[in-house]
Amino acid sequence: MSALVAFAVLAVTGGVFYAQSGSDPGPAQASLILSQPDLAMSTQEAPEPSPTDAPVKKKAEPEEKPAKQAVATSAEETTEEAAPKAEPKPKKASSDSGRSVAAAGAASDRIKFGQTYTGIATFYGATGAGNCSYEPTGDLMVAAMNQQDYEGSQACGAFVDVTGPKGNTVRVKIVDRCPECAPGHIDLSAEAFAKLAEPVEGRIDISWKLVSPSLSGPVKYVYKEGSTQWWCSIQVRNHRNPIRSVELKGKNGWITLPREMHNYFTSAGGEGCGGEVRITDVQGNRLTDSGIKVTPNQEQAGAQQLPAA
Repeated sequence: MSALVAFAVLAVTGGVFYAQSGSDPGPAQASLILSQPDLAMSTQEAPEPSPTDAPVKKKAEPEEKPAKQAVATSAEETTEEAAPKAEPKPKKASSDSGRSVAAAGAASDRIKFGQTYTGIATFYGATGAGNCSYEPTGDLMVAAMNQQDYEGSQACGAFVDVTGPKGNTVRVKIVDRCPECAPGHIDLSAEAFAKLAEPVEGRIDISWKLVSPSLSGPVKYVYKEGSTQWWCSIQVRNHRNPIRSVELKGKNGWITLPREMHNYFTSAGGEGCGGEVRITDVQGNRLTDSGIKVTPNQEQAGAQQLPAA
């Protein structure tokens, strides 16, 4: 086999071939080891690569970072979790607030701070007692509120400034209810009426508004006669703003007590009787007191007074 034929066979098979020099099978052999890449160089010369044939270097892809987990911070917003996560700051001590409780009923309130009401005034022989279940008092700057504005006893303990036809004003505390009086009508004590007009007039036109005066001492609580651990009814006294709700702390949390027309809040099953008491005024201010025992007909002081409206 000639060298040319051997070369052709190698080009076809791509194997390794040992070619003998010439046709003489002598001991002296020229060994030629060819691999397939060597065969790529045949009798034709490889063309020069053009610039467009040059391999294009790809831009390095940016390293993909692990996705940050979204942490919901409120119903309106979502923020990304930072690394490391910041430790939450402790909340500062603050007074309890019941703004949401107040907002729920404020729209339907008949008497509101910042509004002036008009009507008429009459008078009666007041003693300080009445439908609000307060004891008689020596301070007779008191009055009975008309049925509608009495609002199921929410007006009890409220203070109103009443202005008469001459422009003079008297401040009275609501202690009673006037069932036959129309909205805007206030039935004043004889002593309060006399500061606005001569008693012989009997009936005068007035304007009046709800006020939040400074009071001496904290709010006070009274358990009604007959109260026990099985049934109790509690009243709030000496409060500068009208009371919207009273709650007692039971085994399973706070219990809102139903309000009575006679200005008590009742736990019919006894739950929470003698436990913590929480009150909320019409402005949403809230006070919580403990240590108020079930001792009927005895006034017990709370820790503080409600803030001004």
